[in-house]
Amino acid sequence: MKNLLLASVCCIGLVATVKAHHGGGSYWTADRTVGPVSGTATDFSFNFPHVSFALDIPDEQGNAVNHTMSIRWTPTVLRKMGWRRDTIGPGDKLTITFVPHKLDPTVGSLRSLEVNDEPLAIEPPEA
Repeated sequence: MKNLLLASVCCIGLVATVKAHHGGGSYWTADRTVGPVSGTATDFSFNFPHVSFALDIPDEQGNAVNHTMSIRWTPTVLRKMGWRRDTIGPGDKLTITFVPHKLDPTVGSLRSLEVNDEPLAIEPPEA
């Protein structure tokens, strides 16, 4: 009986874990890409589960509009490609292409990135 209870708890935990991880299809407007657009980095989060950063992109009137970008890969994968906690710093010039969020056009899933006019890989070679 004790083993059955333990197995049940493990199965419930596994189902909850699998259910908690999400696919991007429900969030991103996959048939639309924005960019390239340039802005100034304001924040960089090299944390799990996904690396993200914020940048100010000028609108048509020249007003800074803060955008938040998510990178599909974890810090572990990006580290193998040369990324570090200081890869993007406040004030860096960023040029990006992204797929916008379905509900908020200032949130995106990154597709390409240049930092201070230098291209930076965002996909591992085997992806």
